[in-house]
Amino acid sequence: MARPRSRRPAPSWLRLDNAAKIYPATRSRKWMALFRVSITLTETVDDTLLGKALRQVMKRVPLLSYRLKRGLFWYYFDWQEAQPEVQPDARNPMLPINLQENGGFLFRVRSFDKRIALEVFHALTDGTGGMTFLLTLAAEYLRLKYGLRVPEAPLILDTRDEPHREEWEDAFLRFARKETRPLGEETAWHLKGRRETHGYLHLITGIINTPALTALAKSRHTTVNSLLAAILLKSLIHARAKSRTRDKRPVKLSLPINLRRYYDSRTLRNFSSYVNVPVHAEYGDYSLEDLIALVSHTMGLETLEPLINARFSANVKAEQMHIIRVLPLFLKSAVLKMMYRAKGENYMTSTLSNLGLVKLPPEMAVYTQRLDLVLGAALKTPINCSAVSAVGKTTITFSKTIREAEVERVFFTTLIALGVPVTIESNWRE
Repeated sequence: MARPRSRRPAPSWLRLDNAAKIYPATRSRKWMALFRVSITLTETVDDTLLGKALRQVMKRVPLLSYRLKRGLFWYYFDWQEAQPEVQPDARNPMLPINLQENGGFLFRVRSFDKRIALEVFHALTDGTGGMTFLLTLAAEYLRLKYGLRVPEAPLILDTRDEPHREEWEDAFLRFARKETRPLGEETAWHLKGRRETHGYLHLITGIINTPALTALAKSRHTTVNSLLAAILLKSLIHARAKSRTRDKRPVKLSLPINLRRYYDSRTLRNFSSYVNVPVHAEYGDYSLEDLIALVSHTMGLETLEPLINARFSANVKAEQMHIIRVLPLFLKSAVLKMMYRAKGENYMTSTLSNLGLVKLPPEMAVYTQRLDLVLGAALKTPINCSAVSAVGKTTITFSKTIREAEVERVFFTTLIALGVPVTIESNWRE
């Protein structure tokens, strides 16, 4: 039962940001663009205290209070005076949120044993925003339980502060420039397999010692992100070869980019882009060093600020076209859905989203076992991968809607063969 509140420190309504507009149009009863972040503490979570912490965080982060509404021309966010309840976690996470049953909220906070999890509709925020919500919630929970004041950090807000209007801005609009870049690119090969039933999302998580992983990357003269991307490409190429496909389209790995690293923005909404790394497997065999070089070269080129800006500026320009703006919502949603099916997932085989190293304040780190990030899977990209590092552990999670385990098997055995031990967890069901 939602509880009333009496404070509205943000506008009564907001337009969806540029990246968010696609997600309401493409959701269905069976699929919704969700992602999940979680923190595992050293002691069992007290749900009563967690609920109190959530109410305090909702005051500091008013973005969480918005619900999705249909307008004549666009979906928009509408403020609501309510408070969501903490929900029990599930073995099968990331099922679509029934917004009506969820009080209109675009997220849910879940707990089980020592774990606090946040599942978020991507229309609301991206991985950085989601991790900020989660860690601020965890810090407030620790304050209530232990009288501990966790200092403000890059992904932790001080709940005593007032919300800042920049936190709910559409940063795409602020930083977009006039010159744009064509968005067309080569379509990708897609992995196929036996589908899991009833919306089951199969998760396989590898837990790795971060210093060991970092040392391996340094020995290969690369970054952790490029190393993981290269190993994932190697695994996808192996799966492609095993499928004996005649499809000549490239294996393409999509790598999200946090635009806050390039622009001075405090937004907690979506503000990310991506780089797709293609590999034409039919050209010959690629060594791990070849794939590292390919990832590093592509990322080095495609993450130049002018190129990044020209890419997302093209999306902003498309949104502002007169013919698009005047279309009624039902037609606009149909067009967006058609474009997504024709282009969106067609350009990628899989995604690797790495939030990188999250440096927790010592006051918080002592109570933390690990962080996790989980991506959803979709129709044409039935397997995705995510990673995050904290308190000396890196968790790498494969989320998938097919039963075959070839990609993650090759990925983790490759790491082990390179001298990095891996502990495996799964929600596998027989």
